Amino acid sequence: MRTLAILPLFLLLLSGLPVVWAESEGSASSVGGYSEFLDMSAIERGRNLLLPMGNLLSGASAFAVEGTDFRLFGSWSRSPGGSGTESGSPILQAASAALVPFRSPTQKFSRNVLLTRDYGQFPLQTEPSIAVNPKNPDHLVVGVIDYNFPNVVSYVTIDGGATWEGPFQPRYLQKGIGASGDPVVEFDRRGNVYISSISIGVQEFSIGGLAFQALISGIGVASSADGGFTWKEPTQSSTSTVKFQGAPVSQGIGGSLSLGFLDKPWMSAGPSRSDPSKDSVYVTYTSFVQKYDIAYLLNGTIYQFVNPVLQTTIEMVKSDDGGQTWSKPIAASPTVRRDFTGAANQRIVQGSQSAVAPDGTVYVSWFDSADDGEFKGLGEVWIARSDDGGASFSSPILVDTRSEIAFSPRSANFRAWGAAFPQIAVGPDGQVSLVYVARPDVRPTDDGDVFFTASSDNGESWSHPKRVNDDDTSSFQFFPAVTYDPKGSIHLMWGDFRDDRNEKSYNIYYAKSADGGKTWTENSRVTDFPSNPNRAFPGGRFIGDYFSIKASEKDVYMVWADGRLGEFGGSNQKIAYARASLMPSPSIFVNPPRGTGGRDVQIQGFNFQPNLEIFLEVSGAVVTSSRTDKDGRFALRIFMPIAGEGSQQITVFDASGNAATASFFMDVGFNTINQQLNQALDLIRNLTSQPAAPTSNSTSLDQLRDQLSSLNTSIWIATGLSGAAAVLATIAIILVLKRLPRK
Repeated sequence: MRTLAILPLFLLLLSGLPVVWAESEGSASSVGGYSEFLDMSAIERGRNLLLPMGNLLSGASAFAVEGTDFRLFGSWSRSPGGSGTESGSPILQAASAALVPFRSPTQKFSRNVLLTRDYGQFPLQTEPSIAVNPKNPDHLVVGVIDYNFPNVVSYVTIDGGATWEGPFQPRYLQKGIGASGDPVVEFDRRGNVYISSISIGVQEFSIGGLAFQALISGIGVASSADGGFTWKEPTQSSTSTVKFQGAPVSQGIGGSLSLGFLDKPWMSAGPSRSDPSKDSVYVTYTSFVQKYDIAYLLNGTIYQFVNPVLQTTIEMVKSDDGGQTWSKPIAASPTVRRDFTGAANQRIVQGSQSAVAPDGTVYVSWFDSADDGEFKGLGEVWIARSDDGGASFSSPILVDTRSEIAFSPRSANFRAWGAAFPQIAVGPDGQVSLVYVARPDVRPTDDGDVFFTASSDNGESWSHPKRVNDDDTSSFQFFPAVTYDPKGSIHLMWGDFRDDRNEKSYNIYYAKSADGGKTWTENSRVTDFPSNPNRAFPGGRFIGDYFSIKASEKDVYMVWADGRLGEFGGSNQKIAYARASLMPSPSIFVNPPRGTGGRDVQIQGFNFQPNLEIFLEVSGAVVTSSRTDKDGRFALRIFMPIAGEGSQQITVFDASGNAATASFFMDVGFNTINQQLNQALDLIRNLTSQPAAPTSNSTSLDQLRDQLSSLNTSIWIATGLSGAAAVLATIAIILVLKRLPRK
């Protein structure tokens, strides 16, 4: 009888579902194949119940659910990748930057600027979003995840991206414990800027007398009236909840548990449908709801969570008062079901974006995995339209069905699934465009190409999807971003592995269309140095889920995750920036530009990044360091060491890799002295080694006197007319000259 009583419990443990023994804090259970002990913290128990949705969340949110985001749950040893990073001192990072041969602009774009700075031991930034002030196209704001800060941060430029200031910290929500990610920045037409991101919180609940704390997420939105330099207190646009229904029974199903989590928010702003003179702010996201039935066993003393089901819905909220208050969520997509029992229902929706047309029409796009499951089979791109300012949505329209990309490409380790999520943009004439990555049917070894489609009838019908990347390889393309300029041209960027035969490093590529997407310019490389994801983020696991592009009437601006500084040190992932127009390059001025060694020389620098460490090299050796001012300038006075005669290279570089080179011409150096000394010794050897005619001997003596006099002068010049060595050398030369016979 005892064996029969234990058997049901044994079978449940084998099922891989969490089992809770309400009377014992030391029992173990299993969730998804790993052990869970009930004497762990309550938040650990609640978080583990979210694991079925882990891979379906955006990267930073997945780390939070897995308990590996060290910003929320401890040290770097539990960070993404698990092994930490060798992020040394700023000097080592800057020295690595100096070794990177970049900063030469490509044919059509400016030099690349690494705009983020390191304010801690983790040189990791990712997921950039860029916005352009409609009142001043030289005023740009970028939002990023920075693993040295508990929340996302912003950077600001007022000179079109030549120099950047930051980071500036908006706060996460008051009741939160930290932030996850997915920052998005957006300007309204009045010049106010907004930043949205996921804020992580905790909700308490109990089952059978056992206390739990589950992670929940809210979407925080903060605004700035001074262009992104300071941020107001954020407001909660929406939040997830935990719901428990029912009561324990002696045996059988005794209730249900629903764990909510909001993920992948995207923000947009545009004319209000009801009052076009004002702007409304919209936030769309995926609502994840993980559901369990609660089964009680053995007279209610043991229970387990059974029949897991995941429901996902694309929802949207809006604000008509600058983000101070928010509407209740409304669904833009149907609610779809994902079973974990191998049943037919294997569907989720994810990766929504919104865009506002000039007339106030709101569009929301998203990805649908279809019923064959995520990361395989077919994937679908959908869109829905709201004609009443986000109060309701029309029936969703299927835009395209193609082979879905995998969680990661087969040539790299980073989460690339976000590339399948459609990126949306609306033009000045109301045309709607979508770009996304899917597997091409004609090349089975190609894990993803960039496709474009557009609609000119309010999203009712769509052009045949066009492949934009023009390479003839099977290399992976990922994270496309699209925008319109005010004249209606379409600008598109993406990550591309085509230039690396090993498919380990990517560059950023760009294409433009002036005819609504019918034809595209030849693909152009934007980056001046490639990025290897394995050297960017620990384990190469996460370079974000998106890049970003915006355009004004006069320029195009792009930001992306960049790993070039990781080539010569530990893991290092920065946010890089480039624009279509050229930028002034860093420069240094040397005064005086020539002279002798052993003297002071003044070095002035211009167009470096502001408030950043700089390091000065002379002929390949770092001789001093300093810091730029708020305008990216500096002035140094250095002691020029004695070296060889000729041009001595002086290089100054900052911690982000910006570099400038000039030269100091040394009139007399040790090589001059050595050469003259050798010539004098040769003359002495000639005088003493063989007899010569009186006339010839007299000529050699004159030459020797002249050579020794030149040597004496060179020593004094080279040593700055000072020093014991110069005096002793002069005395020795004088004694030699006195012993020489005169005419």
